[in-house]
Amino acid sequence: MFKKYENNPVVRRTEGTFYSKYAANPDILEFNNKLFFYFRGQDENNHDQIGVSTCSFETFNGIRWDTTTAEPILKVNPDPKTYDSNHILDPAAVVIDNKVYLYYSAHSMEMPHSISLAISHDGINFKKYDKNPIIHNAVVPEVVIKNEQVYLFYQRWTAGSKGVSKFYVCTSSNGIDFDVSTEKVVFEPDEFSQSVSTNRIFYEDGFYYSFYGNNERFKDYPESIGISRSNNLFTWEKSSKTIIRRGNPGTWDEGALWFATVYKHKDTYYLWYEGTGTGNNRITQKDIMESDNAVNESYGGYGKSSFSQIGMATYSGKLSEYFK
Repeated sequence: MFKKYENNPVVRRTEGTFYSKYAANPDILEFNNKLFFYFRGQDENNHDQIGVSTCSFETFNGIRWDTTTAEPILKVNPDPKTYDSNHILDPAAVVIDNKVYLYYSAHSMEMPHSISLAISHDGINFKKYDKNPIIHNAVVPEVVIKNEQVYLFYQRWTAGSKGVSKFYVCTSSNGIDFDVSTEKVVFEPDEFSQSVSTNRIFYEDGFYYSFYGNNERFKDYPESIGISRSNNLFTWEKSSKTIIRRGNPGTWDEGALWFATVYKHKDTYYLWYEGTGTGNNRITQKDIMESDNAVNESYGGYGKSSFSQIGMATYSGKLSEYFK
């Protein structure tokens, strides 16, 4: 089914860029006759920020992009008291009234995390909404438009060090004002999951398909990507089949997989995902110890010996095959 690209990762952490430490959190959008590939980057300043690459439909191959903006398009606020002073990550973009609405997770030096919004006329130059945050104590937005309603999905964590994540949704008529008193839990762990992470939704032929991180042992360190589907965005059918699993020990994605973002071009589904691992091939004893840590511990060695990068997988069948 979905097969990983043999030369992954396709977006590597790159020295001298805003993603020199991590490249992660992919999200793709069609806008103004181009494709926009939003992603999280982090450099030696240790702040997550959001950048973008673009390409035409004619040059698209899922691997290379015509242009990558040199600087982050959404930067953290230098004031530590603000809502997004530490990290800006988890982009989720949609077109509303011919403008790009980019929802993101905002992490502060001093405030609880939240979901916030920035708006752009060209998909590159964004202005943060002046009444951010729009949803408090939530992370990892995903956005869908159905029947002129904006459905905003997000994660909330249950209490405690072993808390788990559930997916919630609430709606809005303008993409800004969301009444969280009406929010509903739409997806949560079952007997095969400790927790679920990073909901990404793709629509085709009357079904909305959710690609999500399946945590078998930990709160937020998914060993695999699962799939579920819905025809109404509230009730979801979970497939017993797995989309992709993390790589073998010693590979670049041996640790965990997040943010499986899908786009269909011609007859092929392209799936980009964030993976983390050492990629050290387990050559020395030190390599083996670091690889074992990445594989066996939640965020084992993350930011020291294990680093996020973006990989790709493709599939030329039908998504309905996952539900047979």
